[in-house]
Amino acid sequence: MLAAVRRQMRPVLIGISIGATLGLVFYLSKTPVYFAGTQLLLDSKSKVNDEVAVTALSELGLDTGAVDSQVEVLKSMNIANSVIAKVGLDRVLDDDKVQSLAARGISAVKSAIRSVKETFLPPRKLTPEQQDAAKREAALAYLTTNLSLKRVGRTYVIEIGFASTQPDKAAQIANAYTQAYVDDQFSANFDATRRASDWLLPRIQELRQKAIEADLAVQSFRGEKGLIMTSTGSLVNEQQVGEINTQLVLARSDVARAGAKYDRIQSIISSGQMDAAVSEAIDNPIIVELRNKATAAAKTESELANKLGPGHYQVQRLRSDIAEYQRLIFSELGRIAESYRSERDISIARERALEAQLKNQVGLSDVANKDKVALRELEREADTYKNLYETMLQRYQESLQKQSFPVSEARVISVAAVPSMPASPKLALSVILGSILGFIGGAGFGAVRELRDLGFRSASQIRELLRLECIGVMPRISARQLAMVPPLTSSSPGRVAGSAMMRYGTNHILSPFAETLRSAKVAVDFTVGDKAPKIIALASVLPTEGKSTISKNFASMLAQQGARTVLIDADLRFRGLSDDITPHAEKGLFHILSHGVPVSSVLMVEPDTGLLFIPAGSDIGSAHTSNLVSSPAMGRLLSDVGANADYIVIDLPPLGPVVDVRAAAKYFDGILFVLEWGATSRDLVVDAFEANPQVYEKCLGVILNKVDTHRLHFYTSKVPQDGLHKKYAAYYG
Repeated sequence: MLAAVRRQMRPVLIGISIGATLGLVFYLSKTPVYFAGTQLLLDSKSKVNDEVAVTALSELGLDTGAVDSQVEVLKSMNIANSVIAKVGLDRVLDDDKVQSLAARGISAVKSAIRSVKETFLPPRKLTPEQQDAAKREAALAYLTTNLSLKRVGRTYVIEIGFASTQPDKAAQIANAYTQAYVDDQFSANFDATRRASDWLLPRIQELRQKAIEADLAVQSFRGEKGLIMTSTGSLVNEQQVGEINTQLVLARSDVARAGAKYDRIQSIISSGQMDAAVSEAIDNPIIVELRNKATAAAKTESELANKLGPGHYQVQRLRSDIAEYQRLIFSELGRIAESYRSERDISIARERALEAQLKNQVGLSDVANKDKVALRELEREADTYKNLYETMLQRYQESLQKQSFPVSEARVISVAAVPSMPASPKLALSVILGSILGFIGGAGFGAVRELRDLGFRSASQIRELLRLECIGVMPRISARQLAMVPPLTSSSPGRVAGSAMMRYGTNHILSPFAETLRSAKVAVDFTVGDKAPKIIALASVLPTEGKSTISKNFASMLAQQGARTVLIDADLRFRGLSDDITPHAEKGLFHILSHGVPVSSVLMVEPDTGLLFIPAGSDIGSAHTSNLVSSPAMGRLLSDVGANADYIVIDLPPLGPVVDVRAAAKYFDGILFVLEWGATSRDLVVDAFEANPQVYEKCLGVILNKVDTHRLHFYTSKVPQDGLHKKYAAYYG
């Protein structure tokens, strides 16, 4: 992942640079816009002034819906028209004094289009009223477009902002909006209160009349039914029943008490016990006196009986006195008993009279209670009308007070000041956003490039996917480097010529290019051993991968080192190598294999290295070249040529479109496979080897061609040697 980021860093940086530049251009071309803001606080504790117009007359708090409703009020056309009235129509529509190049250009284009349109379609003439209406519509659209409203968090504060290219105009209109809203609240509250008062007045009069009528009905019913009320609110007959009931209880108590006293004294008289009479006579002075005399006589009688004896006449006389005293006491008790009986009889008579009165009053109360139910219904109706009348009258008085002193539910807590710096565009923000967009675009482009990069980029990929060794990398040779190599020309037949690229390895023997060729020779010698001749073929999957160039340079390097080397152009279909180094050769491999032409008649030589070359030949036509390359004649040719050669290098056609390589693989000691760096699809190479197992078995290794050594290190993360080619290039000069 990190390696992919490093590989695609250039498009990302380019995208960031382009985005930042576009952001700067946007900043320079955009007209500065100033933003002024003010804040309104909505009083959540105030009463709604038109609450008297509804039945639920309670205090209402401001919730989210209420605040959002006030925001919509601020957006309304009514407030916008008030702002126009305060600021002035011309002030709202006056042209901005500061315009960017883009704005001036757009304005010029619009003016030109308008002029052309008016030339062919003259505008309809408007009346002054229509012109004023059009200007007002334009002003309303301008205010609506540039107005900004938002609630501050979950508070009751609304922030009002306005954007304009003129800072003083932005502050003026923002403050005008707050003032227009406050004035609208005053006006709305006053109108609501006035409407409520107008609605209440006739209903108050109606309720007052109904309350009077209900009260008169109560009084008339009382007089008609004789329902006289006491000070406690109860009927008179109810009070009388209570009083009679109380007296009856007392009378019954008196009867019981008098009867008990009479019965007690009768029992005392009947028993004749002197001691029992003491409790009944304790309060009677006569009985007390008689008892005292009897007591004194009894005492004297006892003393004389002890002195004179019980039969003495004085003792007998005293005993007679004592008996007389007792008779008188019981006689007095009999008189008391008669008084008790009389008292008992009186209490019984009173009890019976009270019971009769109670029965009579209870009968009257039953009738009164039925009338009382109807009376209570009339009283409830009268009380209801009375309460409604008093409530409405109180609300009416409050509404009159509110008309004289209306209260707004909002107040300004922050006045808009003239901004000193434009709100947009901002240089840093424009550049940062442009850079971010550029980064996104560059990263997207880099991601697409990375996904489309399906070729081989490093030796580790070759080892992992193909299970082959990467013999080396061939750096891409620039035109400046090729200009330093003079081409080899030949004026005589039988000699090999060639472009600078075909001779680059022999002219730069210390270059990385030549070093890779030497690595290929080492791989061949190590794998094939001491066999002579060593028949080495070079193949590729697709055309234009540089196989022929490497074949020529590889063969020339072998010949330059003193090895007897023969180069054969076996690409009978394209013959690109032959056209480059022997463009005038008429006969070649095709004629040897198909017509039996002697080898010596087609053999070419490179003068400075001694390399022998067999071209493909001309006038091949549409012959079946695969049959020729794999024919016994090809085997005899290699045997004949190999008798006097150490190395035979064969330039084969591409492996993908033709079958020549597969057909002739049996004659080769090894195959060097050439892949263009980053160009040939990895899947295509794998499929080609799977379809040609005999070629894969003979493959000695892979050479990566046309490698950009400046970018090679971006594709290496596991094998550090792949990323050292820049240092190697500096070492080789």
